[in-house]
Amino acid sequence: MRKIVSRPDTSALPALPLPVYIRSAGYNEAESGWQEYDTDKPFVQIFWCVQGAGEFFLTDGSSVTVHPGETFFRMPGEIHHHRSCDPVSPWSYYWFTFDGPSAREFMLAYGYRQIPMYAGECPVELFLELEIMVRKPEPYAQRHAISLAAEILAQMGGREKSAPAEHLVRRYLGVAKENMRNPEITVESLARRLGVHRTTLNRHFKAEMGISPGAYLDTIRLQHALRLLRDTAMNLKEIPQNSGLLNQSYFCALVKKATGMSPKQYRESLNPQK
Repeated sequence: MRKIVSRPDTSALPALPLPVYIRSAGYNEAESGWQEYDTDKPFVQIFWCVQGAGEFFLTDGSSVTVHPGETFFRMPGEIHHHRSCDPVSPWSYYWFTFDGPSAREFMLAYGYRQIPMYAGECPVELFLELEIMVRKPEPYAQRHAISLAAEILAQMGGREKSAPAEHLVRRYLGVAKENMRNPEITVESLARRLGVHRTTLNRHFKAEMGISPGAYLDTIRLQHALRLLRDTAMNLKEIPQNSGLLNQSYFCALVKKATGMSPKQYRESLNPQK
């Protein structure tokens, strides 16, 4: 999967006088062996790895590898040569570029060394909002895009150690509840949506909640299914499908474990007249 969002005209700088302009943003998920090579890019590019590993080739012939939670950047005029190098997981990362009269100075002002830096959980919401702003030519969008980019750059320098884990758990609780009726939603897909590796999500979630993210997803799906059994006349075969549990056997096993009864028996125990 590859997504690229660019401003309406990348061949010229916008007329609004600003020190930098966000040129493009996106997301890339590449299998092992994929690579990109281009020369003399006239912009700064920021990479934030969320899964797998990527190798960046440097001008001196050496290379560096970025891993989940690490960031890297390219400066204007540098060769852009990088490849996916994880034989197991696809290399996934969010990225954005910016140019303008002060692009180089703007990046250098943060004082970051041009090496892989561990920054933690990728701020996916900022990258997605940045994509929205890039599409719009209005002055507000151009100004706001700079503020979003600046926040991403700030977070590249590291944040409070406890905050990212707590924030990640809160975000997972929200997206799990919002999407639990969709049977295609899994812990793996939610982790990708949150911009973290599943093992990272599992570790932080267990530390904060005492159960795995998969067990939590099963729990809220089961609670929804039990409510449908209790409060509606929905067909027994339709209930798991409306609760994100396409597997009928798994649905029955969850209900049995929670109530000691089959779904039919549980419904009949609550409505003896039916």
